[in-house]
Amino acid sequence: MMLGLMGLSARTAALTLALTPPLPLESNAEIPGGYHDMMALRGEEPPDGDNKITLGSVLFSLGMIQFASGVTSVVTAQPRYCGMVYGASVSNETCSGLQIYGIVGAVFGGLMAASGGVILGMGLIQRRRYRQWRRDAGLVLGPLLGPGQRGLSLGFRF
Repeated sequence: MMLGLMGLSARTAALTLALTPPLPLESNAEIPGGYHDMMALRGEEPPDGDNKITLGSVLFSLGMIQFASGVTSVVTAQPRYCGMVYGASVSNETCSGLQIYGIVGAVFGGLMAASGGVILGMGLIQRRRYRQWRRDAGLVLGPLLGPGQRGLSLGFRF
């Protein structure tokens, strides 16, 4: 009889432990045992740089188009070409204004292309770091310990 009661109390204790929900854990609580979770072992994911690459390539391309357009406008507004391109009735003041417009356009396009090139370069550097991070953190094996969790954690990226 005594043995039967002991078995019953052991089953009751096991059932109670199995049905009890885990205690709430604070989001910044440390994992017990001094272990790190899988993401802490991998390190934080760096930005992939796709947005900067897109923005930089668009700014660079449009800046080069604006620069070429400005240089073309400066060349066609020279006194020897101005009459042929814009008609014989155009005045010298109009040609000077078109030259200034072309210079401003070329400077604006050059600045836009330069800033686009810098942003594109930053995005390519970020992409290289991201790809290196993915290569280094391809397969992760570590302990999985925590409230209500025990075992082995296997992670990989592809």
